[in-house]
Amino acid sequence: MHHDAFQRPFEGPDGVGGYAATCPYCRRMLTEQVYVGPTGELIGCEDCAIERGLIGEPISLEEWFEPEGLHDVLRQFGLSNWKIRKPDPTPTQQPRAHYWEIMADGSRYFLKRFYSWYPATAVQHMHSVMAHLIKQQIPAPQWVADTTTGQSYAEAAGTCWGLYRALDGHSATIQEWMWGRPKAAEMLAVLHRALDGFRPEGEEFNIWGAWSLDTVDRVLENWQPHPDLSPDLLGHIRERLATRYFGDLYPALPKFVVHGDYVATNVLWRGDAISANVSGVLDFEKAHRDTALFDFAWGLGDRRPPLLRATIATYSRVRPLSPIEREAMPEALLLGALMSIDMQMTYFRNMEEVSRLAQELMMLVRDLESLRKAAALK
Repeated sequence: MHHDAFQRPFEGPDGVGGYAATCPYCRRMLTEQVYVGPTGELIGCEDCAIERGLIGEPISLEEWFEPEGLHDVLRQFGLSNWKIRKPDPTPTQQPRAHYWEIMADGSRYFLKRFYSWYPATAVQHMHSVMAHLIKQQIPAPQWVADTTTGQSYAEAAGTCWGLYRALDGHSATIQEWMWGRPKAAEMLAVLHRALDGFRPEGEEFNIWGAWSLDTVDRVLENWQPHPDLSPDLLGHIRERLATRYFGDLYPALPKFVVHGDYVATNVLWRGDAISANVSGVLDFEKAHRDTALFDFAWGLGDRRPPLLRATIATYSRVRPLSPIEREAMPEALLLGALMSIDMQMTYFRNMEEVSRLAQELMMLVRDLESLRKAAALK
């Protein structure tokens, strides 16, 4: 296939086009291969990946745009006259190796190829959660069934594939996400209320399940030394989580299926920055049974007391947080901060981002009691 085919807005069944693979750092057009991160997100060219110390692996442009099995899968889903392209970059995310935007018969879809190590039972679990939310009138993506098997996913080229009807909306910028958190919290509460008591089909993927004190210990043992993460600081946080969170509070917290990755890239908005409302919630791949505080800790909570107070207030108008959930919120945010650092330290090896998150962590420790007051019911 000629690489100039990759520059066209859309391409039909005999080719793939759309987003031109361009390094986001040096802006060079990539003509032979691209470097992608552990989650499949485009890093860029090899030189920029090495210069920034980012962990990645090269894949060919053919694999990036048109891997083995892609056309067979679209036929299994019953599509015809399709056009394929890579999704455009968003303010917070580059295109990913395992996502494609599809136009077929006047409808727009997204195709996802799951990693071969992600089991079919976990796909069933994810799709069961999404189907339940749609029944509750919550804007989650609707999957399309494989016409040959009736399953909610297709199997080809040694892995599972999912096809989803596209939802309208745009991704928020970092600034928009900060000020839109109260509305995002309201949608999260709607989602949590719908999932409370629900038992999905399939099995959650245990790698992305609830964190325990053993998880914390294993993570801290694997971290390389970092000048902004002193042993005293990490030891203090570990002890706080061991006694206060996992020891006193976590066992009594209500548990149900949570989203698992409720971050800016997975929430769609409709409207301008001032009057925007949530129009869709994406990517339930990490849904698992846990406390509601996991979703706060991972993507929604804020170490600034006024914003945390506003976020909790809008959430609680839909699903009131219990006294013990409010009491545990600061320690849950501590755990979430460790999760974020571990992602950058272990998976992306982005030490610049680790330094930034370490500074946030120190301020979080400093403001812990102010955050507890912000979370308390007045």
